[in-house]
Amino acid sequence: MKYWKKITLAVLAMLICSMTLYAYAVTHPSNAMSHKACTSWDIVKRKAFQLSHSDFSSQSALDRSTFKVEQGTATEVPVLMYHYIEPKLNNHEASNKSIINLEDFEQNMKYLHEAGYTTITLDQLEQYVNGKISLPLKSIVITFDDGYQNNYTLAYPVLQKYNFHASLFVIGSKIQDKPSVFEPAINSFISKPEMQAATDVFEFNSHTYNLHHKGFMRCGNSVPVGLDTSLLDDDIQQMKETGIDTPYLAYPFGYTSTQMIYKLQQHGYRMAFTVKSGFVHPGDHPMKLPRLTVTTGTDLAALLQSAEWSACIGERRVNTRH
Repeated sequence: MKYWKKITLAVLAMLICSMTLYAYAVTHPSNAMSHKACTSWDIVKRKAFQLSHSDFSSQSALDRSTFKVEQGTATEVPVLMYHYIEPKLNNHEASNKSIINLEDFEQNMKYLHEAGYTTITLDQLEQYVNGKISLPLKSIVITFDDGYQNNYTLAYPVLQKYNFHASLFVIGSKIQDKPSVFEPAINSFISKPEMQAATDVFEFNSHTYNLHHKGFMRCGNSVPVGLDTSLLDDDIQQMKETGIDTPYLAYPFGYTSTQMIYKLQQHGYRMAFTVKSGFVHPGDHPMKLPRLTVTTGTDLAALLQSAEWSACIGERRVNTRH
């Protein structure tokens, strides 16, 4: 009883503080301090949420202080992130970090094959993060976001050539019933028959059903609507009805929150990916895993060597991304 009394008092104190901060933000909408007050209010709400939801875990169950990686196995795993594949001839947006030239992508896969990398599934990665299995030194995860048709028409044959595995995080509402005639210069999405034909290479996971757009206002900024957790129940149900009933998700635009993670976990999601740069380690929070953006001009060899270097010096290298 004393424990719950302390929690109740802490929550009440935080709520009073948050109401004060919110009132300031409302009465000073154009003041620079108003944004800071709103941000502070968000922090208070998050803490209050964690205290009031005793079944919420903000940390991985793995005790990293006692867990030891087996000698000769991977101390960290790179998760590569791709989006849109396009032949160089058709790429008229050289500065778009979501596009990679087909020629560059082919070179990436050739390098991974020749360097002896092994692609792993998300199930294997989950077990690794939870300390249940070890992985070979040169283990790697390949992911694609959004579910573009060119992931099937252009990337799939290259991946198949090298016997690689990859995960495609699809937007459920964008999945087509029938394949369209593929035109490299046209933005088109993968179809159900194409997904079925590619299961020897791809596993298909969630990028939400229809929450991959902005429009939710937070502290004066338009952010992804998935942060409005009142929308998640219906969206998750719709995603499952498309046949994508998976415990793995990539956050739209990489945005997440404590409340969103809680809601996803309540629906059975066990692992999710951001766009924060970094490498995955045993004991990392499974709902906040980082990835490495790969785009046209990325020196993939240097990017992956930085992982090996960081393992040697015992530090995590932080990579910049767009």
